[in-house]
Amino acid sequence: MPEREDSRVARPSLALRLGITGARKLHADQFVRIRSQLKDVFRLVRAEMERLSSLKEVAVAYAPGNGAGLLPRISLITPLALGADRLAARAALAQGFEIYVPMPFPQAAYEEDFTGNMGDTDAPPIPAEEDLHEFRQLLSLASGKLELDGCRGSGPDDSHSAGRAYEAVGRFVVRHCDLLLAVWDGKPSNGRGGTAEIVHYAASAGVPVWWIHAQQPGEPEWLADVQDMQDPAPIVPESLSTSQKLHTYLARLVTPPATVSRHRASWLDHLASWFEEKEISPVDAYFTEKPLTSRLIWKTYSVVMNWSGGKAGDMLAAPAPATPAIPVSPVAGYWFSRYAIADGRANDYAERYRSGYLLTILSTMTVLASGACALGLGVWPARSTFWPDLMGFIEMGALFLIIALVLLSIHYEWHRKSIEYRLLAELFRKEETLATLGWALSVEKVQQLADSEELSWVGWLFAAMQRGGPLPEGSIVLPDSGRAILLNLLDEQLSYHRRRERKALNASRTFEGLGSITFAAVLIFVTLKLAAQFSKHPDPTIGFGVVSTVLAGVSAAFVAIRGYAELPLLAEQSHHMISELRNARMRVSRLDISRPLVSQDLGAQAAVVATLMLQDLDGWERLFRGKLMEAS
Repeated sequence: MPEREDSRVARPSLALRLGITGARKLHADQFVRIRSQLKDVFRLVRAEMERLSSLKEVAVAYAPGNGAGLLPRISLITPLALGADRLAARAALAQGFEIYVPMPFPQAAYEEDFTGNMGDTDAPPIPAEEDLHEFRQLLSLASGKLELDGCRGSGPDDSHSAGRAYEAVGRFVVRHCDLLLAVWDGKPSNGRGGTAEIVHYAASAGVPVWWIHAQQPGEPEWLADVQDMQDPAPIVPESLSTSQKLHTYLARLVTPPATVSRHRASWLDHLASWFEEKEISPVDAYFTEKPLTSRLIWKTYSVVMNWSGGKAGDMLAAPAPATPAIPVSPVAGYWFSRYAIADGRANDYAERYRSGYLLTILSTMTVLASGACALGLGVWPARSTFWPDLMGFIEMGALFLIIALVLLSIHYEWHRKSIEYRLLAELFRKEETLATLGWALSVEKVQQLADSEELSWVGWLFAAMQRGGPLPEGSIVLPDSGRAILLNLLDEQLSYHRRRERKALNASRTFEGLGSITFAAVLIFVTLKLAAQFSKHPDPTIGFGVVSTVLAGVSAAFVAIRGYAELPLLAEQSHHMISELRNARMRVSRLDISRPLVSQDLGAQAAVVATLMLQDLDGWERLFRGKLMEAS
């Protein structure tokens, strides 16, 4: 059959996103220092990113910029509020960075904030007209902007509604940046959405903070987590400086994972690895490998499972739409295109691995059956040698098939790639839904999911794709369509898990029943063999012995297939997921989409659902990680 068409996999762009949060009112005696320290960190970031772009391993891992070498794309996410936001925006533009502007309200409402600072701050005075003009001028230089669905409210709750909108935009900045710059006095926030609250949110989410003190002279500090905020590490002579910590962080963030060693133990492992490199880069392999050829033999697993469990779809395949439509949104389209390729490759490798495993079990049964037949026919008195010889050739052929399947599985790494590509595909798919709602998967949680040496490249590549991907523009998705997107995902997952539960239970009962029936038949023929043996009839004794041996192999094969597929555990896992997804669907359906910032509620629910689905995927991956195909 012809090779399956596969579009070229796009490598990630070398990109970095910075975010800014900080005070609107800056003391005049600190103004120059703060501006200088912002310029310094931007120069430091640019120099470090340009240094990293010159490294060979980085140049190979990322897409070239403009066809003229690798150019890092650095952007600053800033709401352009008066004070620290605009200081950072001007300094970023001066360094050639892009700026992206999320706003807590629609622009017309947001511009009501820009009333100048005459008489209410120690910073240089700015009249209202100049304040608004400066905002619009900087906004015109932005590469993109987004209006959140915040509202100031009416009546006594005005400040609460506005505070929630500022909190939402501050958290948006944190969720979409790799490093947060904070111009902060170190004190608690005066209201909701203040700088202290956003800094704490970043530290809790695993986003490091470059802290520039708003009121006291001194060098910037590095806050890696909440512990650094509560109990700062003591400064000792051998401790790293803030700039050294930035250097280490960016190098770890940008540089692809080191090559992975292939561990070979058995003689078959070494035989399969004769013509392959001992050290591989999974990232490079993912981008350079050719599409697999579709062949009928690799449909074996699906045919057997459809027969045993009913035609409810492949119970082990990760959920995917039957006929996925290409999204219109550039953000969703970016993630969908990457999901489609990873999903197709995961399915191709899973198809080979599962069918190979099943064929190995069936070949093992054939070895046992043909060996027993050859032995029985060989001692049968006054019989031709043709049938024993034929059984011997079948036995040897089945053994060679087992060896060939195991060698192919080891050499082409069907098992490893089916699991790793499935994880990557599902990360892309979850991000597609979240990005549409203005949210993003936490890179820290993704790295916790990809917690082994073999899986580290998946977490790294996802984070690189996230940094280089587009951000939503215009207005945040309408509540009705946002809820529809999320409900569609939930319904799709519910349908998948209902199918998987039903099919897993049916297949489990089928193999359990067949195993029990063939085992009972073994008992019957062993009894008949003993009876013939005691009655001194050699021919029936040999015949019954051969049949009982063959049936024992068949019974063991049914048990092995049921055990390999982990059918009862899969059914239990899907049953649990159905309950959790129903609860999530009920919560989403009950959301009042008429209230302000309902997009944040939808995004929060989408994040919960994504985490739940990733936990299910993690359970699936751990369940099958150790099920390597072995000749033994």
